[in-house]
Amino acid sequence: MNSTTMVGMMNGDDPFSFESQLEAFRRSDQARETLVYDVIRQYELLKVAYQEKCNDFENEKQARRFWQNEHNSVKNDLAAARQTMDNSPFVLALIDGDGVIFQDMLLSASRDGGSDAAHRLHQEIRTHILRQYETAGQWSIMVQIYANLEGLGRKLSSVGIIKTPQDLHAFARSFSLNQPLFSFIDVGSGKERADHKIKEMLRLFISNYSCKHIIFGGCHDNGYLPNLDPWKHDNKISSRITLLESTPAQPGFTSLNFTTVRFNSVFRSEPLPEKPMMTPIPTASPQQAVVIPSKIVAHRPPSIPQQVIKSPTPPAEASWATVGKTGVTEKKISIAATKAPRKCILLNAFDQRLDQPLAKPDRASVESLHQRISKQKVCNDFHLTGQCETAFCPYSHGPKLTPMETLALRHKARGRSCPNWSECRDIDCYYGHCCPNDDCYYQECYFKDLHNLDKTVRTKYYEDGSVELVGTV
Repeated sequence: MNSTTMVGMMNGDDPFSFESQLEAFRRSDQARETLVYDVIRQYELLKVAYQEKCNDFENEKQARRFWQNEHNSVKNDLAAARQTMDNSPFVLALIDGDGVIFQDMLLSASRDGGSDAAHRLHQEIRTHILRQYETAGQWSIMVQIYANLEGLGRKLSSVGIIKTPQDLHAFARSFSLNQPLFSFIDVGSGKERADHKIKEMLRLFISNYSCKHIIFGGCHDNGYLPNLDPWKHDNKISSRITLLESTPAQPGFTSLNFTTVRFNSVFRSEPLPEKPMMTPIPTASPQQAVVIPSKIVAHRPPSIPQQVIKSPTPPAEASWATVGKTGVTEKKISIAATKAPRKCILLNAFDQRLDQPLAKPDRASVESLHQRISKQKVCNDFHLTGQCETAFCPYSHGPKLTPMETLALRHKARGRSCPNWSECRDIDCYYGHCCPNDDCYYQECYFKDLHNLDKTVRTKYYEDGSVELVGTV
């Protein structure tokens, strides 16, 4: 018996007593009960965690299957898209037709020249692309040319390259029909219309996988530089761009370090002449004077305005001629054909129509017209153009206005803007096409959108389609 047991027994604490043993059992049962409770609680927690893991696993399994199916579907779509793009590769040529001009011989041939130009351009592009890509033999070639056909046609006609502006329209139609992917597009008059089209087409196709290469024809205009400059350090993009040079390129384009090419068999290498190519007018030679009897009136070419004709002594029956004692009569005969002045409209350097100045009517005619209008409005078409095609026109057609009243009415009609604005080409249009007042800032003005119009006349456009340049362009 050790000392601890002896001390316990002396204090009445007997470890072998029933109470002590019972208390020990109780403590042991409590500890076991606590342990069992902890085990059960941990088990329940593990069951919950296990169930969550099972659910997560099931969700991940379903998600994996879903994304696997999506991956397979996208992979198949990508393969199909790549196959489609590889089956339809093409080269795109974007050309500013207002600055890149076809050869004179092609333009002068009109319809035949258009088809010939398309064939030559197709061959030139094919040759250029095959030098850069070995697999380009089956690539399609798409050409988009944007130009102001009306303005360009008048310019070409004025310098004698084509006969009339309509010849350029025939050229453009034939060019577009010769190749299925060639288009000669008329963008109308106005600054930067072709620029806007070309810039948007460049932005759209520069990242198109099917577009393998772009030939850019706009090196005459520095306005295109901001659209090309971002790509000069991107080798993947810059290697897909070729600059088409016709007239010498602006300095900014040479710094881009893009590949350049010339198609001399298709496009002019020199700018259009500034002045029209004048054809010498034949003059009458002295031998053209014909001596005829005074009774006979001869017809002379219109180029000879007046001629002195000497006739010998007329026969006795020529009683209408006044014969001098010398037997010779001098008679001046005017054989110049009198022609009505040709109608024309005036255009500025941007092919925008300007209004021809009108004479000022007298005050009495203006007041007379206003009195008549106050009773019933007069028909502008009838009194200004001579005809009215309205079946039941509500306006007055008679009595006819005097010349001064007609001038006053023309001034009044000129105060309203033409529905076609400055693009109108109707010779007989009596509406206004530009603001008659300089430095006008009136917000209710009919011409408020045309206040910045350049009013310097550069071109006369006649009703037969011919063009006459005024000053230098």
